[in-house]
Amino acid sequence: MASKKKYSYYIRGSQIAIIEEDTGLGSGTCSLSNYKNQSACENAGGTWTKASSSGGDLGIYKSPIESISSGLEIEYAYSPRYTLEATGTEGTDFHRFLGWGSDGANLLLFTFGAAAVANLSSLFAADDWIYISGSGRWSGLHQVKSTGGTTGILTLKTKCNLKPSKITVTGTFATDETFNGDSAAADMDIEAFKDAQAYRGTSYVFIENSAATVSNGLFSLSTDTTSGQLTFANKITIDADGDYTSTAAAFSAESADEVTIYNAFYEQISVYEGVEVLQDESFELDITRYQANAIVYYLKSKMAEDAGDIEKREFFLREFKRQLEKGNSALKRGPYIVQGFKEMR
Repeated sequence: MASKKKYSYYIRGSQIAIIEEDTGLGSGTCSLSNYKNQSACENAGGTWTKASSSGGDLGIYKSPIESISSGLEIEYAYSPRYTLEATGTEGTDFHRFLGWGSDGANLLLFTFGAAAVANLSSLFAADDWIYISGSGRWSGLHQVKSTGGTTGILTLKTKCNLKPSKITVTGTFATDETFNGDSAAADMDIEAFKDAQAYRGTSYVFIENSAATVSNGLFSLSTDTTSGQLTFANKITIDADGDYTSTAAAFSAESADEVTIYNAFYEQISVYEGVEVLQDESFELDITRYQANAIVYYLKSKMAEDAGDIEKREFFLREFKRQLEKGNSALKRGPYIVQGFKEMR
């Protein structure tokens, strides 16, 4: 005989989580070895001995401790404010990015090719809608503010006031993979930039506007105690096959160079175009007929309320609730049984 299990759920934003009640019924030991649950034990002819049912944790809902195959179904309906119609064709309506940062006001996405900075001007346009996937914090719908042209930086309208966000300094790249400020003021800017990232296990930066291509792009930093100096460990790029590649940084000796250095967070981000966003009545809503009727009755109730007709308001609110109940009843499982009748002659 299989043990009973009780489940519940909770909603967090757009996510649903399943939790299981610890009843004590699923805990125990089997007389046969290698059987960890009652159902498998008894099906094999063993004897299942339940664990003690005493304990303060019983009856508490926890994360499920067993996997349930083909035995748990979740059904839900929602009305999206956008539809994703991208074909997933890389370089056309699907693009890869190396991570994100901020210009002090808006969210930035960074990318860099295997040998050169990516030209985004032909791939995106201002006011385009995009969908981000693969970012724990920024996954979802966003709108483009500017493409950044050939800088490899896509600026979005999403607000992001990251501190520190960026610094523009003049310094010198050296063959030992370091960058040193060329003035006392530049050294102070670099030190403040480093100190603000000291809490991170591995810090990343994105560099633009360097005279040498090898000095532009996304880099991981090594710990450096020299004042006014940054030491680079690896450069991360996206090759022609769409793979993320990390190789040791290799700079050439250069003269003084004014660059912009962004505080960056490395994430393998996917960006989709072809997003249709809810704007007017022409947008197709994913709702049932009962839900559509309920919306109409709700709007009529608000109009009656504004007109001061309380009787009509109450009538339309009743109809609103009745339509929602019909919608829920339509999800009933199993056979519908009706009373038999005799044919009249």
